[in-house]
Amino acid sequence: MQRQILECLVEYDYLKDDGTIQGCLANAWSSTKNNTQWNLCLRTDAAFYDPFDPPLWPSRTRPLVAQDVLNSWLRMADARNTASAWNAMDGIFLGLNEFRMQTASLNPQVAEDAWLKARKEGIEGIQVIDDHHLTLTLTQPDPDFLQRLAMTHFEVYPIEATETEGRSMMNEPVGSGAFVLRNWLEGQTVVFGRTPDWRGQESPFADGTLPFLDQVEFHVVKDPTNAMQQFEKGAFDRMSLGSSGMSRFLDSDFQVQEKYKAQGYQVFERPASDVTILTFGMRDPIVGHVRGDDAGNEKRRLLRQAIALTFPHKMWGDLVRGSAPAELARNFIPPVIPGYERFAASDLVATDLERARLLLKKAGYPGGKGLPPIEFHAFDENASHSVSQLFQEAAAEVGIQIKLLTLPYPEQQQRQRDGQAQVFLTAWVLDWPDPALILQNFHGSSAGTEANLSSFRNLEYDALYVQMRTMEDSPKRDKLISRMLAILNHETPSVPIDHRRSWILTQPWLSNFRPHPFEAIATKYFRVAPH
Repeated sequence: MQRQILECLVEYDYLKDDGTIQGCLANAWSSTKNNTQWNLCLRTDAAFYDPFDPPLWPSRTRPLVAQDVLNSWLRMADARNTASAWNAMDGIFLGLNEFRMQTASLNPQVAEDAWLKARKEGIEGIQVIDDHHLTLTLTQPDPDFLQRLAMTHFEVYPIEATETEGRSMMNEPVGSGAFVLRNWLEGQTVVFGRTPDWRGQESPFADGTLPFLDQVEFHVVKDPTNAMQQFEKGAFDRMSLGSSGMSRFLDSDFQVQEKYKAQGYQVFERPASDVTILTFGMRDPIVGHVRGDDAGNEKRRLLRQAIALTFPHKMWGDLVRGSAPAELARNFIPPVIPGYERFAASDLVATDLERARLLLKKAGYPGGKGLPPIEFHAFDENASHSVSQLFQEAAAEVGIQIKLLTLPYPEQQQRQRDGQAQVFLTAWVLDWPDPALILQNFHGSSAGTEANLSSFRNLEYDALYVQMRTMEDSPKRDKLISRMLAILNHETPSVPIDHRRSWILTQPWLSNFRPHPFEAIATKYFRVAPH
C-alpha cells in the first residue's frame, strides 16, 4: 500500500518483467567502472505533500531534496528504530554498518550524537553534494544495485513526519507519490486520493499523463462469497482469486469461463516469484548440526533427507493449494528468473517413501525405531492442522512420528530465530529476478536471523556466495550457483516445495493493468472507463 504514497529513486519498468529499471525520484545516474560509486541526479519537480491537519508546512508541500534521501536511509539504519529495512541495507554502503553500531550504543547520548553527525555530514557511502545530487559509495560491486534501490526499504520521506509531535509515518504517511492517504479503517478499507498538483508522469501506454484516477479504494472482504458477489455487481474493478474464485470464474485451463468472458472479464496470472520451503533447524540436536560430531552429523543429514522425502507434495498441492495450483519446485530458483531451468533439479522435491525408509535406516533409525517425535512448528492453527495432518500421515508410513506444535506467530518466529524449532515452513519472495536473493538466505553470517532461519553454516557455501554475489550474469556465475544448489541439496538445511501462482480478475472497464512480478499494485497506471 505504501507504494501509492512513497517513492524510491528508481522504479521498475511497468511493461517489462525482467527487472528493467527506470528513473523515479532520480532522473539520471552514472557509475564508476567497477560499479562501486554511483552519482545520482534528482529531479527538480519532486515534492512532498501533507494531506493531514495541521500540516507539516503552511502550504502543505515542500520540495524533495537529496538531504531527504540521506535522512530516510539513516533512519532506516538507526539501530534505535525497529525498521525491517536493515536486512536490505546491511553491508551495502561504506560507513553505514559503523553508523548502525554507534546508534546501538547503550549510552543514549552517543547514539544521538552519531545520528546528528551523520545527518549533518553524511557518511562515507552516502554523501549529499547539493539539493539534487548524491554520491553513493558501495562496500563492493553490486550488479543489482539499481534493483535494490527500487525496494520499499529505500523509499524517501520527510523527516519532519517522524519528528513532529503527534505525527507518525505509520498513521499519517507523507510522501511524494501520485496519491495521498484519505481514509484508513484497519483490516477493512484504505482510500487514497490523487495528490494535488502532482508533477505527472508520461504513461508507458502512450495514453496521457499519470495518474488517471482521482481516488483509489482497497477493500478487505474476508468472506470470499461476498467478495465474488460484489465483484459481479461491479463494486470492485479487480479481485485476487482464491480457490473458490478460481472454481467460480475460471475453466480447467485457467481461462475465464465463457459466460463471464461474454461480460468482458479478464484474468491475469502473476508470475511466480517466490518459493515455499520446508526448513530444518540446524541448531537442533536431533535434526541439525552438532559441532565436532562428524559421524553424528552424517546421520542427522540422512535423517533430514528421509524426513524431506516423506513430505506429501501432491497432496499438499491438491489440498492446500486447491484449485489455485502452484508450480512444483525443481530447486530453490523461482520460475520468474529467465532460464531457471538451466539449474539442475533437486532429488528431494518429490515424495519417495521407499528411499526415505532406506535413508532412515542408514541414519540409525530403522523403521523409526529409537527416533523421538519430530516437532513440526506451524504458525496458523487452521492451516497448521491440514498441513501437519498430511505430513503426519505420510511420515508415519516410514516410522517417523510428526508432532504438531502450534504457537502464536511472534512466539513461533522467536523460536525459529533462537534455534528452538525443528521443522517448519517458510516462504521467500524475490524483490528482483536474481538467484542470489534466495541463496543469500543460507549464508552463515545471517544464521539465526529472519534471513537464515535454518541457521545453516557451510564454509564452502559462504565462500562461493561471496564470490558469486558481485558477479554479472555469466556462465561462470551459473557454475557457482549450481555448486551452491548442490551443497544445499546434499546438506539439506531446507527443501523447496513449490512456487505459488496467483490470478487476478478484472472488469472490462479497467485498463492499463498488468500483474508485474515486483510491483504488486501500481495504481498510478490504471484507467477506469465510464460504466
